[in-house]
Amino acid sequence: MEQLLEREKAKVEKDFYKIGGGISMIYLAIILLIYPLYIHDGYYDILQVKFKFFWVLTLAYTVIMLAFLLLHALTLKNGMKKLLYFSLFIREEEGKKKPFLATDIPFFFLILIFLISMIHSGYIYETWWGSTGRYMGSFTWLLLFFAYFFVSRFYRFKKIHLLFLSISIALQAAWGISDFFWMNLFHFFDLVEADYLKASFAGGIGNINGYTSLMISYTGLFAGLFIGEKQGKWSLLFLLMYAFTLLAAFYGMSDNVVFALFVLFLALPFFCFGKKERLLNCIDLYIAFFLVMKLATFFIPKANSSYQYGDKGFFLQLGFTTVPFLAIAVFGIIKLLVVKLKEERIEKVLKPIYFLIVALILFAVVFVFYDANVSHRLSFLENYSNYFRFDDGWGSGRGFIWKMGLNYLTKKMPFSQVLLGYGPDGYLMLTNDNYKVAISQSPYGAIDNIHNEYLNLLLTIGVIGLISYLSLLLSSFKTLFTKKDWGEEGDFSERVFPFAAGLCLLCYVSQAVINIAVPMVLPVIFILSFMGLGEKARAIGKVK
Repeated sequence: MEQLLEREKAKVEKDFYKIGGGISMIYLAIILLIYPLYIHDGYYDILQVKFKFFWVLTLAYTVIMLAFLLLHALTLKNGMKKLLYFSLFIREEEGKKKPFLATDIPFFFLILIFLISMIHSGYIYETWWGSTGRYMGSFTWLLLFFAYFFVSRFYRFKKIHLLFLSISIALQAAWGISDFFWMNLFHFFDLVEADYLKASFAGGIGNINGYTSLMISYTGLFAGLFIGEKQGKWSLLFLLMYAFTLLAAFYGMSDNVVFALFVLFLALPFFCFGKKERLLNCIDLYIAFFLVMKLATFFIPKANSSYQYGDKGFFLQLGFTTVPFLAIAVFGIIKLLVVKLKEERIEKVLKPIYFLIVALILFAVVFVFYDANVSHRLSFLENYSNYFRFDDGWGSGRGFIWKMGLNYLTKKMPFSQVLLGYGPDGYLMLTNDNYKVAISQSPYGAIDNIHNEYLNLLLTIGVIGLISYLSLLLSSFKTLFTKKDWGEEGDFSERVFPFAAGLCLLCYVSQAVINIAVPMVLPVIFILSFMGLGEKARAIGKVK
């Protein structure tokens, strides 16, 4: 009798997650494979069209999942109903009951702050839709929370999913690369006479900043997959996709790629010292990076490409120097040394050395910025002054915009706004209400975002909102990067995929220091992290 009840329980549970998982798979297939490629009228209405696609699709997914949960509950006995639905919120770890995910409470609290800030702002319509900004208002974040809840609970990872994802990402990257060479495959630029405008848009995302942020986040994903993969054919796929998305990011020519790769490359070795195989894979990623950097320059024509009219990009400029050749040689020598080192010596010898190297790198970065802005001793830095020297024109006007936002925060912002902000995605109202004259006299026109996601959140949803957002990120990384099973033979879905999703998110949040959150990029990256979080929660839940 007891065995019969157990079998019945297992069948009910299997059916429950099979149906919810099937609905979730349809949603994920559309949002990850089709959504980044969807367009309507070229780049003229791309933001509005992408936003509508996202909210209609995600709202439909939310409604269908809620209806499924409600109707399915009617078919269950009370005991089974309580058991199944309780498991959506609570999991067991080492005999203790905990929230299904450590991110549940921070995310819920963040949504609560968004809604309170919206009501407090007085601009309820604008901050609900984000219609005066980039459509990252309360509605978008509320939908993201529902997507997070259902995807993390019902999605079940299968390795074959990465093949379909890779095909879609390859198409997204190829589209952007074709725009760099002005192939105009979809005739988006037929009526565009100004060449500098052609250099400002790429791929199915539109603005090169958004396109580059998506590509470089994918780079982080494939870097993590390559490091953890053991099978040759999959390793080759992940390495090729890593290189291709790097190439796409370089040709995007937005320098948010510098921030993302700086953090990624500094962080990677810390995950790899425990095993020689992972460290060798890590070194291969560095070598591939410099190889792609050099190869990218070989294909750039002397005319009729975005390189002649855009900001060129730091890594493309560096690719024309001898630095890539020198770096490849250095990392090749390092790889030979690692091959000869015994496994147990790697962590004992190389890890302390790397800590010292990281400290020196960070010191060098601080010194370069200090010299470029204060002492001016290193004359060769003049060639890169647009990167290192802070003024109103720095970062295509980011210096001016940041200064204005910080001026409001420190000198004009009421205490209630310091706590709750001006209203979600409401930076246009802030600048229009307080700096209309200054903006009209500047060359930048209307300013609807501060071009730094963290400063933007600080000013629009306040200190409480920013702390909630950072708590969400930190708890996400803590879950995705947990070292359980890292050194053992574990299931790919429980070990490698969450780690790769964490690197994908890490690249995104790193480049966000100089970029804008938009509904065609942030949801895609966050949903990939939701998939990883769900897998990790189930893996941890198995530990008794």
